[in-house]
Amino acid sequence: MYIYMPVSAVNGAPVAALGDSDRSNGATDGSRYRPIGWLDMMRACDDTSDVRLETLERFRAATATAASGAVATASGNGDADTTAEEATSRKCEGQLSMLCAANSCSSCKPACRTSEMAQKDHGSSWANLPTVILQEIFTYLSHDTRIRASQVCKNWRCTLFHPNFWKKITFVFRDQDSVVWARFLANRFALSVHEATIRWDIPRYVNCIGETYRLLKKLGQNRQLRKLFLEFNSNTYDLSFDNEDDSNYKSSASLVKCVVNIIETSNCLETLSLGCREELIMNLSTILEPLRLHHAKHLTHLSLASIKDDPDYYDFFELDNSIFNSFIRLSILTLDYEYVSDTLLEALDNGCMQRLVIHIHGWKEDYPGTTNMAWQMFVQKNPQCELRLNLIHSYAGVKVLDTDIFCPAMPLTHLQVLFCENINIRALHRLSMWYAHTLKSLTWIDSIDRKQHMPSTFDSNDPTSPDSLVLVAWKCTKLTKMVFLGHKYYQENLLAIARLRGSTLKLLVFAKSDITSDFELWRHNQAESIRHEIRDIMGPHWMPLDDSDLPMVILNPFKGDSREVIMPLVLSDQK
Repeated sequence: MYIYMPVSAVNGAPVAALGDSDRSNGATDGSRYRPIGWLDMMRACDDTSDVRLETLERFRAATATAASGAVATASGNGDADTTAEEATSRKCEGQLSMLCAANSCSSCKPACRTSEMAQKDHGSSWANLPTVILQEIFTYLSHDTRIRASQVCKNWRCTLFHPNFWKKITFVFRDQDSVVWARFLANRFALSVHEATIRWDIPRYVNCIGETYRLLKKLGQNRQLRKLFLEFNSNTYDLSFDNEDDSNYKSSASLVKCVVNIIETSNCLETLSLGCREELIMNLSTILEPLRLHHAKHLTHLSLASIKDDPDYYDFFELDNSIFNSFIRLSILTLDYEYVSDTLLEALDNGCMQRLVIHIHGWKEDYPGTTNMAWQMFVQKNPQCELRLNLIHSYAGVKVLDTDIFCPAMPLTHLQVLFCENINIRALHRLSMWYAHTLKSLTWIDSIDRKQHMPSTFDSNDPTSPDSLVLVAWKCTKLTKMVFLGHKYYQENLLAIARLRGSTLKLLVFAKSDITSDFELWRHNQAESIRHEIRDIMGPHWMPLDDSDLPMVILNPFKGDSREVIMPLVLSDQK
């Protein structure tokens, strides 16, 4: 007796992050705020990839229609009164017990014995191939192809679940079905997986904290774990749970203890990402000290940046930045701005740094900040490093971006200003002056102000000055992406950007409702002519978004959650 289980997120599988092609037919995950246009933008903004629950659903549909045993039959000792739900439960329990009882090396032994018996009775056949040969064949197949091949027979199905094909797993918590599947994967492969991603994908009626706690406890016994990514796409710490027994899981301290246990147990932890959760990064020394003791020579990727619930009021703990000098192979680091100083830049002297991501929330004068000389020394030691600045609800930080945060020697490649409710024209001019040879991406997103009529990039103090975005498009020779949402912008300047950048600009995103004209008496045919020329120059890279394509929070800040926009953008920096 066995039942076909859905399959997702294995080693070597292509990833489908928010907005990947498998969601092009709509927001299949139930999100209200991710229609097609927004998903297209997300695809360009997120370079990571993973096999999502949609693969699970497609596989269910495929197996449901298969004629040769796609749905397993129970053994004939059930009651006539047994309901369909009880029968399904028994089948699941039987399958889980069969697959979970064996260890990683003996998981395919039942299939081997079946093959040997069948060969004696019926001779050799494709269904009776030895397991070792099937495993070798499966290594040459893609994940989707292995799924289809597993529908042939029980022997092939068991081969699919060999631990060798499950070294990389994404545990998605979205609904009850995903919880059941994540528990199966955890029970089966928690001790053998090498790369684990735990994702909260806008869960409904799911105790994500409790499920994450249980999963981290299991992973805490895995000495082979090399990479751990936490991706909390929603804020569920405020949700109440019906099960009082899970109340102890609601403490973020318990999750931190689980993470520390994983750090101390793993033989070679290379990557740790805490998912931008403020609660998990309250005291960084709790995480950094065991990392220094156990993985100073192994760690290559460390994500400690957060997203603050209140960007103006949050706790700040002192941190000895010299501890980063211990991580001799560190190449990717994400950190909040209040911890960034000349001491940190001096400590990152291993010459391996490839990406430094800094999150800016509130801004205070007593923050240590950095000097231009420190950045010059940092670039000399790490010539390949990219600097990415993310301003998140930084209402004060965006105002001093040009004067107190930017330094000419910064190797700035990506700038994201997310829901800061302001445009800093001087900072945009700094981009074209200081980072003409490094800047690759500019994203500036706010909620739309319906009362605004004058473009935000118009400088009333110098009306004859060139538009700051046009200057960025002209001067920044490596620029490949420009996203500008929530602020009015002249269509004539859009045309100038398209003419300057042409096909070298891989993504140009504006909201149609934000596009206006420099002329009061603007004829309809002239507007259409400009749109057609932009489309002819940019082709599919030009994306004017309708209101229906935009997340609700961009249309109305009181009806949406900015995290649904922010989290996919900043989590893409983790991988």
